[in-house]
Amino acid sequence: MIRKRSNFRRINNLAGKAIIFTLAAFLVFTFSCQLFEEQAEEEAPVEEFETVAGESKEELVEDTVAILEISVWESLGPKERLALMGSIEDFLAEHPLINMVARHFRNQEELMDQFEAASLAGSGPEIILVDFNGVYRLAPENVVKEITDEVDYYDILDGLVEISEYNGRKYIIPFRGTDPLMFFYNKSLMENVPNDFEEVIEYCKEKNNFEEQIYGFLLNVNEPDWVIPFIGGYSDWIVDYNTDSITLDTEAAKKTLDFLYYIYNEEKVLPYGLGYEDINTLFKKGNAHMIINGLWAIDEYKEDGIDFGISKIPEVWGGYKYPTPLMSGLGFMINTNCYGNKLEGAKNFIDYMLLEDVQVAWTFNTQTLPILKSIDENTSIENDDFIFNALQQAKICRGEPNEEIIRVIRDALRINLENVINGNITSEEAVLKIQEDAIKLRAGSITVEELKEEELED
Repeated sequence: MIRKRSNFRRINNLAGKAIIFTLAAFLVFTFSCQLFEEQAEEEAPVEEFETVAGESKEELVEDTVAILEISVWESLGPKERLALMGSIEDFLAEHPLINMVARHFRNQEELMDQFEAASLAGSGPEIILVDFNGVYRLAPENVVKEITDEVDYYDILDGLVEISEYNGRKYIIPFRGTDPLMFFYNKSLMENVPNDFEEVIEYCKEKNNFEEQIYGFLLNVNEPDWVIPFIGGYSDWIVDYNTDSITLDTEAAKKTLDFLYYIYNEEKVLPYGLGYEDINTLFKKGNAHMIINGLWAIDEYKEDGIDFGISKIPEVWGGYKYPTPLMSGLGFMINTNCYGNKLEGAKNFIDYMLLEDVQVAWTFNTQTLPILKSIDENTSIENDDFIFNALQQAKICRGEPNEEIIRVIRDALRINLENVINGNITSEEAVLKIQEDAIKLRAGSITVEELKEEELED
């Protein structure tokens, strides 16, 4: 009996100790969990959610917006690339849920090769920033989106709008204008800018001194880009943008050749044979009072301390319109694989880059022009005579045709202009031959070298 009681007591003691141990362990576990949860709440990073009335925490977590990555490829020059980096930084400051990744290429050909391959494989960047030759290279391959309601083209420079299309559909959003020609004059040598070329000719008669190499005006007639604007001034053009047809056998082209023959052979107010560098040097020295040059020359002349001004090229001789220089530029194209949030992000970035403030900033930091026609009302633009007047010229510029077309037009003009000025061929005959030569060159049935040989034989 005593043994049984002792066993019973031993069992009771053991049971009691077990209960006490279990209770203690439970209390320690509970306290530890509570302490861990409090520490976790203090250490966990805070996430911001867009709160909507009636949503649970779980629903808010599911609706969390992830960082959206948008890629842009470019092959810009140093100034333009630096400006792009600054614009991206400013854009990201206003769009914290977007991350922009920019990739630089050595040249546009390399960029387009890699973009085309990537897009055909279902990938590639959302945006590329290229010149307008990208339209004719990439649109036929169906690797870029048609631009429908992404931008209003009404306030964009007309010359850039007309080269934004392929087969009647737009594929590029113009961003910057580049390389238009304009009228430069030495303000220390002349008070008033001529309104038309009749006044230019009269000024040359007064000021020319060929022996001392003093010229009222010089024209770089060796380069077709300096001649082409006059065709536009005579109310026609070198190409039909809707059909990509070359249109050099026109009355406007004939009048242009008549004008060149007149100033070189009848009035004899211009020396023939001076090239770009000759004319540029004479203007810097003050020997040439007026010339036609490009936007790129503004900084050069400022650095040389020349007191100069710029304006639109004066109205054509015997006409009433201003010449229309060629102009190209840069624009944004959107990958055909870009959809949904990616597409919206890409549109947001492009919209930002077209804002007036961004366009003005690029104008003062790069050698490019804004594409907004109404931007000359901006105070900063209005107060800068060089930029304001360059914009007036840009507004009447025509878009530079795609590389394939403009190359053969330039070659055909260059080969035949000398014969016109020298009187070896009439303007009527010349426009027909220029048209024929351009078409043959485009078709590949003859080369530039073969055409030159034909000219020498004739």
